[in-house]
Amino acid sequence: MSSLVSAFDPRSNSLNAIRLALALLVVVSHSWALGGAGPEPELGGANLGTWAVFGFFGISGYLITRSRLSRHSVRQFYRARFLRLVPGFLVCLLAVAFVFAPLSLLLDPAGSFSFLDQLGYVLRNALLYPPFLGQYDVGSTLFGVPFPDVWNGPLWTLFWEASCYVLVGVAASLLPRRILGPLMIATVLLASVATFAAEQTPAVPLLVTRTLPMFAAFAGGAVLFLYDEKFIRRWAVPGAAALVLLSVLTQTATTLAPLPFTYLLFVLSAILPLRSVGSRFDISYGVYIYGWPVQQLVALMAGDSLPVWLFVGLSVAGTLPLAFLSCRFVEQPALAFKNGRVPAAAVAAGR
Repeated sequence: MSSLVSAFDPRSNSLNAIRLALALLVVVSHSWALGGAGPEPELGGANLGTWAVFGFFGISGYLITRSRLSRHSVRQFYRARFLRLVPGFLVCLLAVAFVFAPLSLLLDPAGSFSFLDQLGYVLRNALLYPPFLGQYDVGSTLFGVPFPDVWNGPLWTLFWEASCYVLVGVAASLLPRRILGPLMIATVLLASVATFAAEQTPAVPLLVTRTLPMFAAFAGGAVLFLYDEKFIRRWAVPGAAALVLLSVLTQTATTLAPLPFTYLLFVLSAILPLRSVGSRFDISYGVYIYGWPVQQLVALMAGDSLPVWLFVGLSVAGTLPLAFLSCRFVEQPALAFKNGRVPAAAVAAGR
């Protein structure tokens, strides 16, 4: 009869392992399109990468809502969120513009770029890949690959994740908790209904149909936190599993799956014996932001001649070291300042 709040220990769980698995699932899913193997595998009308994004946004919805309601300082909340996303993101932009793009010319000498192309890529994307402003290419450095002109496709989701952070932060500042819960429930329902309606209307922009389920997933995670004592595992687990299965059978994953899928991930995080994975170095964010550019280099080297399993293997092998470097030398040092104080280690070193 244990509820989610009694089963899930925020200080000891397997969420880092699950997020790493989701990030790797994104790399696997993209391997079909980037490696020229055809459309990405789908389940319930959503590709595997979309399922992973559901998981990311749902987990964030729970953790970010918990963080906002548990922190006494609004400034501290926003500082921590900024430091979690932005430093690693900006370094990744610089790496793509000034390392990956020049390297690509060694593999495809027909490509070209200018310093203005590189600078434009960094500056136009600096606000977390904003819609209608972001720049996907760096000159003509990705002309001869199966998925041309896009150096880092997954980054577009970070703008919407940050938007969710801000919306929850503002809502928690303006509304009492008893109102915040119903608001998140309404957001899940409205976003889900709007997703279903938008997918039936070809005229609706793709950006809308791709973004609405992410809001539903994030709000669903918030609902899980705000009502966590209501989610009794004895009935919620089979109910969530049944909804996910129904979404798969009816090809309505983007409408029905975000909330129950998130719940099942939290249940797994409470019972899987993987608490040590990512406890020291959480590389899931690095895998997410570096996977695509690594895959584009693999595509430049091999074109569409590799079997997809080998493309996946090379992509993962090239991404993991970069993800570790990002975690160790960018993300962790940045997060050391999340409380607004210079870390003691930095003081001792005279910095």
